[in-house]
Amino acid sequence: MKILFISSNLIGDSILSTGILSYLIKNRENANLTIVTGPTAGEIFLNFPKIDKIITIKKMKFRIHWLILWYKLIGSKWDLIIDLRSSLLSYFLITKERKIYRNNNELITQVEKLSNFIGTKKIHSPIIYTKVEDELKAKSLIANHTVVAIAPGGNWRPKIWPIENFLNLIIDLDAEYKSDIKFLLIGSIKEKKYYDYLLSKLSKKLLINFMGQNLNLTYCSLKLCKFFIGNDSGLMHLSAASGIPTIGLFGPTKDEWYKPYGEKCYVIRTKENLEELRKNVDPNISLMNSIKTKDVINFIKVKKLLENEKYNNNKT
Repeated sequence: MKILFISSNLIGDSILSTGILSYLIKNRENANLTIVTGPTAGEIFLNFPKIDKIITIKKMKFRIHWLILWYKLIGSKWDLIIDLRSSLLSYFLITKERKIYRNNNELITQVEKLSNFIGTKKIHSPIIYTKVEDELKAKSLIANHTVVAIAPGGNWRPKIWPIENFLNLIIDLDAEYKSDIKFLLIGSIKEKKYYDYLLSKLSKKLLINFMGQNLNLTYCSLKLCKFFIGNDSGLMHLSAASGIPTIGLFGPTKDEWYKPYGEKCYVIRTKENLEELRKNVDPNISLMNSIKTKDVINFIKVKKLLENEKYNNNKT
């Protein structure tokens, strides 16, 4: 059964779609999938079973990328097209069945919306398939340390918590718990400036530099971390998919839709609501300043995310 799965261009939205993709793989007999996604998100799908081809397409001026994509796909006849980008392309391809996603304003998470779209009563949580080599490499990097994952970057400046706050957070957590704690810094190579800043202020012994690493290895490493703290980003959703406690920091984006999904997932948002923050947005200025470092520290204490490590350290 030939299935065309048109996912998002973005890492976060692609991760959120992995639940319904996994459902299709398990429930469509003899599924043979072609995935369309963005250049950076393509890594997400590398280890999925029943994938025949992954086509990565970069946005171009005048939407020329859709024409290029049509040219690549027009020669095939499909049994099913799943289009999560609501594109016109799906109407110009031959298929027995097509399902085109339309976003709506329901105050439910994107995971729930996608599950409803695919037509099942069950919620399909994001899932990432891994390979043994990445799992073993992650174990060697994390070793026996207590590791907290930090994602200080993001694709839009207004939703990025100031890097000085991440610095103070690391300093305070290290001072509070005084155990064998390390901080795994994750992000794209474009966000290396955040690592460089933290490295200039902190001991190298505290940090594990994972900036620019591939998403599958990052996912395997996240699974071994104690918990995650980061901005609303694709890496936040990657952490949630890994099953560890995940704290997402939100301001000028909708946490009702894009909060990390899972039992151990939490949101800390600005004192200002979304409407207040979106009135006058300067793309060069963070709108996250009303979240204080002490707010995050207190939240960690309330949720007891490092209590066991603190207890064991005091015991010795």
